[in-house]
Amino acid sequence: MSTPPVAAPVRRSDKDYEYWRWRILLGTMIGYIFFYFVRKSITMAMPGLEEIGITKTTLGLFLTIHGVLYGVARFVNGVWSDRVNPRYFMSIGLFLAAMTNVFCGFSSDIATAIGVSSESKANVIAWIIGSFWIINGWVQGMGFPPCAKSLMHWFAPKEHGVKFATWNISHSFGAGLVFLLNSFVVAFGWKYCFLVPACLSILGAIGLYWALRDSPEKEGFEPVEVYYARKHGAAEEVAEVQAAVADDEKTSWWADLCKNVFSNWAVWVLCFANFFVYIVRFSILDWAPTFLSQSKGLDLKSAGWATACYEIFGACGIILSGLLMDRVFHGRGAKACFVYMLGCLIASFTFWKLDSDSLVLNILIMSMIGFFIYGPQCLIGCVAATIATKKSGAASSGLTGLFGYLATIVTGFGVGLIVDSATAPYKAARDDMVATAVAGAAEIPGFEAEKIQEIGVSGLVKALEGAYDAQRSYDNFSGSRETYAGQKVAEKLEKSQGKLTAAINDIFQGAELDDAQRTKIVETATKEAIQGRANISKAGWPLIFGMLVFSSFAAMLLFAMIFNAASPELRREEQARKEREAAQKS
Repeated sequence: MSTPPVAAPVRRSDKDYEYWRWRILLGTMIGYIFFYFVRKSITMAMPGLEEIGITKTTLGLFLTIHGVLYGVARFVNGVWSDRVNPRYFMSIGLFLAAMTNVFCGFSSDIATAIGVSSESKANVIAWIIGSFWIINGWVQGMGFPPCAKSLMHWFAPKEHGVKFATWNISHSFGAGLVFLLNSFVVAFGWKYCFLVPACLSILGAIGLYWALRDSPEKEGFEPVEVYYARKHGAAEEVAEVQAAVADDEKTSWWADLCKNVFSNWAVWVLCFANFFVYIVRFSILDWAPTFLSQSKGLDLKSAGWATACYEIFGACGIILSGLLMDRVFHGRGAKACFVYMLGCLIASFTFWKLDSDSLVLNILIMSMIGFFIYGPQCLIGCVAATIATKKSGAASSGLTGLFGYLATIVTGFGVGLIVDSATAPYKAARDDMVATAVAGAAEIPGFEAEKIQEIGVSGLVKALEGAYDAQRSYDNFSGSRETYAGQKVAEKLEKSQGKLTAAINDIFQGAELDDAQRTKIVETATKEAIQGRANISKAGWPLIFGMLVFSSFAAMLLFAMIFNAASPELRREEQARKEREAAQKS
């Protein structure tokens, strides 16, 4: 009895292929937006964390450790991600990142629950947030590598510019949406800047698990290079692509990694370029609400809107960069990056030299920086992935990402340290003026300015500024005092006045003060404290703006070095075309 012939595998329809390609693209985009929800949640919370006593240097240290760990995780997880299913890898990473935000949001409650004293509460909160933010940095590295792998496997090299650019909108939308969300949420307290995005991201993790799948081959489709050639190329091109794909499959993953990543000089140039690109990107993204409010005089809500516009214009820049790479520069993304960094250099120089507190003008210039910096930010990962094979695409883009996030050494701890060091003389001068004003207003023997300085005025300065800001918020509040928001404003004013009374009592250590003396102390000392704060706010930040100009110039030069970098598939195709043309001529 003869054995019946084995039926040939049925190729799934092109309609199914296109459905899954779009589902993978949109699924990874939306999923990565939620990664941003629980990565940039801390930015709008930072001014509130400063109010409870956590310094810029400490906050910068959080950002630096988080960024460095994230960069290392992107590379390590990139190597790992090339060999695992993105569906599980990415959804688990998002869930874990959301949980770290939950613990950060409840850090104040945790400190209260364990019985921490009010004097040391700020330090305990800093340790709790810092610890979970370090964990957040690592699990955030489970976000980009599976996205890079999915794009490399589901889209052909000739589509990478537009498709990577389309996917990269998730960066801008993620950061922009969380800034907009938290610009409203922060009114209820800094803790909700962590908790609300975390809750939304847990739902996003469930959606990711439903949306994603592994490679086309495991879903019953042909390799994407063959599919694209069959749809858009000639018959001889399909055969060439099939042979090239078969040859690539014979190469071991380690040999491929060494050849196309570790020994590829263009990848290393991209790594250093990414370092400077991310200095510009993160200096603004992490510190914009702080420096816009302190250096440019904008209120926190306006600063949140300015940062959101930076991200929205960045999304527009991303789309155009992909079109430039695919349609104008024919797959050579480094050329598009060079053009973008020239524009970023001009915009950064304008922001540095133009001293204006105009909301419209600051938003416009920041939007231009966002437009020009997000093109290279998008294309570096794309170029790195495409000049390696798809077998090492996630590892290659992960290596450039490692260098990008090493930039947080500069943009996190470095920026905080630079600004704190530059403002130290101004803080000392402010404290002298406040001590002199308090001594002159009180006129109590034994409490001259020198004595008050010895006792210490930092607590009084903080209380004066808090009471001043609370009074202004109360006076400018236009809603009903009976609403929740109105009650919160009144509650904040009452609490700030209580802290101010306690600070004055600490200065005079039980000495009797009548109401007239107290009123005079508050009026004169507040004037000096607020003037001192204005002087402090202007110091330090111009150095950071100059750093953006230098970084833009350095990145532009590095992109010029690799103008003609292209994917192996594109180089093979160009070589084959030249050979066919030569054969036809002969």
